[in-house]
Amino acid sequence: MTATSSSATPHILALAPWHLPDLNYQPAHYMLKETLLSIGNGYLGSRGSFEEGAPAGVSHCEGTYLNGVFSSEPIAYGESAHAFAENNHKMLQVANGKVLKLVLDGESVDIHGAINHQRQLDMLQGVLERDWLWQSQSGKQLKIHSKRFVSQRHAHLLAIELTITAVNFSGPLDVFSALDARYPGYHKAGDPRVGEMSIADTLSLMQQQLSHNGGQMLHSAKGSGTLVAAIWQDLLPPDARCLTPNEQAANLLQQHYQLQLVAGKPQQLHKFVIYCHAGATSEHSRLTQQAASLLQQACSTGFATLLTEQQQWWQSFWQGADVSIDGDLAMQQGIRFNLFSLAQSAGRNGQSNIAAKGLTGPGYDGHYFWDTEVYVIPVMSLLQPELAKQLLAHRYSQLDAARQRARQMSHNQGALYPWRTIGGEECSAYFPAGTAQYHINAAIAYAIRSYYLATADHAFMMEMGAEMLVETSRLWLDLGFFNERQNHRFEIHQVTGPDEYTAIVNNNYYTNAMVKLQLAFCYAFLKDKTELCQSLAVSEQELSLWQQAAEQMYLPFDSKLNIHAQDDSFLQKKRWDFANTPAEHYPLLLNYHPLVIYRHQVLKQADTVLANVLLDDQIHLAQKARDLAYYEPLTTHDSSLSACIHSIAFAETGDIKRAQDFFGDSARMDLDNHHGNTEVGVHIACMAGSWLCLVQGFAGVRVRPAGLFLAPNLPEALGELRFRLHYQQRLLEITVQGQQARCQLISGAPLTLYLHDQAITISQGATL
Repeated sequence: MTATSSSATPHILALAPWHLPDLNYQPAHYMLKETLLSIGNGYLGSRGSFEEGAPAGVSHCEGTYLNGVFSSEPIAYGESAHAFAENNHKMLQVANGKVLKLVLDGESVDIHGAINHQRQLDMLQGVLERDWLWQSQSGKQLKIHSKRFVSQRHAHLLAIELTITAVNFSGPLDVFSALDARYPGYHKAGDPRVGEMSIADTLSLMQQQLSHNGGQMLHSAKGSGTLVAAIWQDLLPPDARCLTPNEQAANLLQQHYQLQLVAGKPQQLHKFVIYCHAGATSEHSRLTQQAASLLQQACSTGFATLLTEQQQWWQSFWQGADVSIDGDLAMQQGIRFNLFSLAQSAGRNGQSNIAAKGLTGPGYDGHYFWDTEVYVIPVMSLLQPELAKQLLAHRYSQLDAARQRARQMSHNQGALYPWRTIGGEECSAYFPAGTAQYHINAAIAYAIRSYYLATADHAFMMEMGAEMLVETSRLWLDLGFFNERQNHRFEIHQVTGPDEYTAIVNNNYYTNAMVKLQLAFCYAFLKDKTELCQSLAVSEQELSLWQQAAEQMYLPFDSKLNIHAQDDSFLQKKRWDFANTPAEHYPLLLNYHPLVIYRHQVLKQADTVLANVLLDDQIHLAQKARDLAYYEPLTTHDSSLSACIHSIAFAETGDIKRAQDFFGDSARMDLDNHHGNTEVGVHIACMAGSWLCLVQGFAGVRVRPAGLFLAPNLPEALGELRFRLHYQQRLLEITVQGQQARCQLISGAPLTLYLHDQAITISQGATL
């Protein structure tokens, strides 16, 4: 199969290095732009919808989300069995506080009366701006400008500035400001990736109340009982009047104001909205008091100061994370948007993770998958190490739930992390492509290893990392076995690897290889730490078993084809008939029963190829090339996780043209909607993967136990690549041209790194 070129699809938003300009209202793309223009801060996310609401007749998906906060509902099975997942978690949609509607002479001010209309998401500041000129049927014109941001400094805050100018008249204007918990959910029948979210199905209203120029709501999340408070206040121009009566229907609070406009004189309104939550056992009054206090702080600080804080946060982020690409504006915009989205979506409190769609839409119900550990944490470990640590801390907070899940699955020891979850409980209702993906454990171990190699954070390992490694390693010794009939090699049966078009197999190469890496790392870290082993009840015999299992791990190999076999049975199957599969039948999962797919040699995404990329120098390049040549033509890339891995694999094995094609697909996966489903949220793992394409693929950066390695091979079309990364308390800037690199140590102790395997030592301020 071939990756989609970024030039094959017209750009939905205009090209710019630091902005996402929306230059024209396009009804057909309204819902897609809601996703692309989303704003968030790791806790609170808000889709890029109009303040006055979606225009009549267009597809839309309103959404304001809280990360790590969920409702729970029983999963209905036609036939159930022991240890099937019992409940589904759904990321909470909460009240929409963006609502600001204008009415002039009884006529609604909306997009249909716009003479011109532009928006842009400023990624340097994290601000969504909107400028438009509107004309009434009688010819009166309004110039409207808004700024909107979700604060990076204040996790609970959404802030809006609305500036209105009468162009050719003077007179009254009605303004309606609301908190709306009645907006409809979104569902797409027949697509399991979308999920279904609805406030009506997930929140129960407990109380609501209007107050001076604002109001508040308190809800309880169904199933989990979590309490959620939303409160807002408007700061009005001096001559504004609050009119009565105010609307107060269930789940809708609305204030009605009237402004006296004077031609050419701007009038400005500020709206601050606070969202916060607490456990089901918390006191209602304490939560509402907390929300009111946070709101008062925001109002006292003022919009201008809050905006300055926002700008400073993003400036600091980009100083440590920016990537510069010369010669390709589309790729430049794409990689910055992807990094921007990662920063907006990742949980920062140790109690939340990063959902597959971030905080940009309802896709996958807001669940956490292995995407975080294999794609996001390795990136964040080099860009924002503290954030990566918080994501791992979230997994640690759910270790007891993982132990419980292991017992449900009849394992007498260890921990089994859920394939998809929010609150720690397995939420996958389809076990062949869910629970059977035991490699989630190895993914978490890989993330721990990646973070530790990048940071040398020994304290984290002692406090959290080692315990997670031990418990997940114990699971492998309970699941796998030493096969006496095969020279005591260690085998793992009846699991599903990353390729979800192949399920329930023996000895999936990826799973076995990643478990081998995990057990070897766990053994190496613990072998000389007697006190730590004692505290975790790890005996010398257990350590020895882990070492033995790693050394005797069976990695299936076909000597006739001279490739790694994806599993014990994959190469015995009939190949999928790609030539006679219509283009509209992709993705296969939406058009064929799973059994039809399982009977064939066909891949949804990288599997063996992914293992080879993650195993780095443990697999010879010639072997990687042979495996890649066999499996890529069988891969549909129906998963957004696939293209970036193939880009790295082709770069590593020397096919720079193919690597560049797959990078283009990854870098603009969402901006150009390559998979046709960005309307329900961005593809977070793919976004992280696009950074890996550049840094691991073209710059050849590898973080190994022996140190930091570079082997650049940049395509000519990209000109020059410059990026920064954090490595063991140092900040580096690396510039790549062709097969050469310049390295500058911006801060930190002197460092010896390896360029094309040649040792180079640099000191702070020096460039080599």
